[in-house]
Amino acid sequence: MAKRQWGGGYNENNEYTLIDFGGGTGLLVRLLRDVGIESLWSDEYCENLFARGFEYNERKKYNLALGTSFEVFEHLPNPKESIDAMLRICPNLLFSTKLLPLDIPIFSGKNKWWYYGFEHGQHISFYTQKSLEIIAKSHNLYFVSYGNIHCMSEQKINPFLFAWIIRLSHKGLFSLAKRKLKSKTINDSQILSGERL
Repeated sequence: MAKRQWGGGYNENNEYTLIDFGGGTGLLVRLLRDVGIESLWSDEYCENLFARGFEYNERKKYNLALGTSFEVFEHLPNPKESIDAMLRICPNLLFSTKLLPLDIPIFSGKNKWWYYGFEHGQHISFYTQKSLEIIAKSHNLYFVSYGNIHCMSEQKINPFLFAWIIRLSHKGLFSLAKRKLKSKTINDSQILSGERL
């Protein structure tokens, strides 16, 4: 799907390049690289512990195929500006967030909506399907959604195909896909140790 939907985005080795926005400690980027997916890390609030050497650098030219942003949107203090910035870097964005129900959930009591997260105070931005569609449209992008996984894309994605892929991802689709990829673990180690330039 990525190849057909997001053509281009190759690095010098003719591979797709992915950027993980709000990449935290870099664990997702490291795991993706370990299975063979060319990935870059980006996070202005967290230290990169696991994907050092593979940080996004705005001074370098990249041809990015896909951006990811998992468990980030609900933490954004200025969501419109942050999402706009991500989409300026890479206009194809796969992300997660729980959508606000049509009936605004209650804030307190035994039936309060758990996703507000008052206990930790870290969930500060909430979205409806319509608000995400408006953001996508403001960038001339298509929007598709299934459960808590959403995508803004330059190309229209069949919603049934998107839902099918998301459902299969929990049933071993990733294991099948990674068989066609070659791990970057050794190569990355050589690059970082200076053995390979």
